[in-house]
Amino acid sequence: PEAAATAPPRLARPRRRLALIALALPLAGALMLALGRVPGGWALLDADSVVAFLPMRLPRLIAAAASGAALAVAGAMLQRLTANPLASPEVLGVSGGAALGFAGVVFLMAAPGALALGLGTALGGALALAVLIGFTAGRDMPPERVLLAGIAVSALASAVLSAMMAVGDARAWAVLAWLSGSTGTVPMAGALALAALAAGVWGAGLALSRWLALLPLGAAVAGGLGLEVRRARLVLIALAGLATGAATLVTGPLSFVGLMAPHLARRMGLARPADHLTGAALIGAGLMLAADFGARMAGFPYELPLGLFASLIGAPWLIWLMTRRHP
Repeated sequence: PEAAATAPPRLARPRRRLALIALALPLAGALMLALGRVPGGWALLDADSVVAFLPMRLPRLIAAAASGAALAVAGAMLQRLTANPLASPEVLGVSGGAALGFAGVVFLMAAPGALALGLGTALGGALALAVLIGFTAGRDMPPERVLLAGIAVSALASAVLSAMMAVGDARAWAVLAWLSGSTGTVPMAGALALAALAAGVWGAGLALSRWLALLPLGAAVAGGLGLEVRRARLVLIALAGLATGAATLVTGPLSFVGLMAPHLARRMGLARPADHLTGAALIGAGLMLAADFGARMAGFPYELPLGLFASLIGAPWLIWLMTRRHP
């Protein structure tokens, strides 16, 4: 496949590089807890101030890192499933379905609480994933058609959402704010739940490393080596959809992280499935930490949308990487 032909050389000993990335993440998180802007410029908080701000900043840091890791693992699974380095979680339609579910609760209920909004968002994402799985489960479809089916589901959800937003209702502003993405209101329980789910999906991916190694070789080769291709595809789609839906539920729809992080991990030579998943998760967490910090600081004293910064970081870097030639 073309993806394999252009793949960078794999590292003989990737653990050292993975350990360095894993060590850099908590150090970066600690710096982001202590560093901030004040009316006079930048300031490094003392220990007492860090403790005072910890209940506000720690949940959003955990949520940002966990959402980045979840989306990155989902992206790595999809890229291996399709043998396409440009596949990403957004094409599953789960984010679009979750957004439609959120908007439906906002428009149908007079004063929806957090529980109702969470259930509506989760139900919308689950319904979109169920439609995709139902469409592909009984057919021996190639991976690219699965992605096209996901794009169709996403486009349908987006069209319905646009129609709802176009009626001029004031409640559309609440939907628009959520669509921009934010970690500012995520409670600690939600952040920890997302972190646990991201770790669970990552662990499942490690357990399924053989599937992830065989699927890029094509259905014929993978089947000849004993892999039940249809079942493997459905399980990986479900895992990627679960991770994407959970991240969307907690932080709102985010773009580029699920595409960018696996791509970066491959460029770093993390080619084996377990190394690729782990590297993508760590890089995705780092990208979202940087995006969250930038969203908080760039427009001080106001906070800019997290989704905007995720795109500002991801899009130019991806373009640069795509135009760079490998030796």
